[in-house]
Amino acid sequence: LPSSILHLKKMIIWRPIIISGNRTTSRIIPASLSIIFFSHLCTSANSPISSIVSTSNNLASTIMSTAAVETSSVSSSNQAVHIDTPERPHNQSKIMTSFKYVVFSDVDGTLVHYPEHLQSPTEKDNLNENLSTEGTVLYLPPSKTGTRGIISARTLVLCQLLRYGKPLSEYSTDKTQIHTAAAEYATTSSISAFQRERIAHGGVPFVIISGMRTTTLFQRLPYLPRADAYVSESGGRIFYPCPIDGVGEESEKVEGLVKGLVVRPMSYRGCSDVDLIPFSLREDIEWRKRISKSNAAGGDGFSDENGETALPIHARNGKLWDFAYTLVDRGFQLDSRGYAASFRVNRKHQHKNGPNFDKFLDKCTRKEGIPNGLDCSTNLGCVDIYPAMSGKKNGCEYLVRKFLHGAASDDGKVDERVTLKSRAFCMCDDDNDIEMALACRAAFLPGVTSESVRRVVEELHDSDVARLVVTEDVRKGIIETGATEAALDLVLMEVRKEI
Repeated sequence: LPSSILHLKKMIIWRPIIISGNRTTSRIIPASLSIIFFSHLCTSANSPISSIVSTSNNLASTIMSTAAVETSSVSSSNQAVHIDTPERPHNQSKIMTSFKYVVFSDVDGTLVHYPEHLQSPTEKDNLNENLSTEGTVLYLPPSKTGTRGIISARTLVLCQLLRYGKPLSEYSTDKTQIHTAAAEYATTSSISAFQRERIAHGGVPFVIISGMRTTTLFQRLPYLPRADAYVSESGGRIFYPCPIDGVGEESEKVEGLVKGLVVRPMSYRGCSDVDLIPFSLREDIEWRKRISKSNAAGGDGFSDENGETALPIHARNGKLWDFAYTLVDRGFQLDSRGYAASFRVNRKHQHKNGPNFDKFLDKCTRKEGIPNGLDCSTNLGCVDIYPAMSGKKNGCEYLVRKFLHGAASDDGKVDERVTLKSRAFCMCDDDNDIEMALACRAAFLPGVTSESVRRVVEELHDSDVARLVVTEDVRKGIIETGATEAALDLVLMEVRKEI
């Protein structure tokens, strides 16, 4: 208890007092009033720390007298400090054992970009560009159609700065815990020394969330930022990083372990040796059990762990696959390879003499013709169908409570105020991200890839409904990876408020 009070004393001496309020409320507080406010906390009957202070009759007076000496120079200056105060967690006593925020990010068009000149490159072009970047840009492997994405080294560095708050070189605890710290915290009530230090430095969980098939996610992991969770299939599957020693003889004891998967991160400018330590993944079994119920995706698709379709669509049980089979019966061509909890209807895959895809796409945009219990999203001429309990927004809501359970109330229940709107930021760019973006505290868009998203951004400009910030500025040359870096800079500014 004394150490807690001394920490609070130090915080109040050297930092302005922070008064709860929403994002639009700002307060001007002279730094010299900090001790007066602290005195009130110590003596007020309703004070959250009065019961602690009362355990020692002389503790409050000792702190006050010491503080008066240490802050005399500050008091004499009496300078006012402007504070823009976002919404505070309800249970203040728990805040130091919990992350403050969670950051979610889409992949294609957000972290990874596809420059026009790389969409039909020759092998020689690829080789020359890889050699010339000197690690400032990573080139993802070409897709089957020849397209090739890039991610900047600075994007990777900024994502890690988000996670850790400070460079790992400044940490005093065991840095090899980077693979498991946040994942363990998301699934247990324990908190490691590394995790405590990470919270103290202002680090936040960083989550990659995408509509891509799970097998594609696995293939891209060496090029993507390290994350505290990876979400594929539009929220259908959730994975956490784990050390590769779980892949050996003890693998059967690791629940949800993706057997045989070893991710070896690619080197980039600014990375450390710790960043390059290989890791594996384990699936969130609790989430998987929800999604694999018969009124959702069923469980037949989850046996597809190595990229080979375990069962054809008509042999899979579950409401999702019942609907898929009706679409096949109507003549649509579906993409289900590598998917377990969703499937995709791609315009490019449809036969010329098949059903009218534009009509189908238009109905899906309005959520028409989708059975109860299922949902859909559209993205660049594709329609993704998945259980209604899934979806990017629902996956984010599940994870924000997982990662912030340290902000639980005294009865162990997560505070109802721990929501996406109060505790999450996201980065995104497309139609299938809109629901997630509107639910979060703020969304940062490195680019706008559809006219519908552009309309939403314009309609909500200066609105209290949602905060959508587009960082792309073609006139200033801030595009693609540069716009992503600008978005990450803004997110860093947001999560560092009040730290």
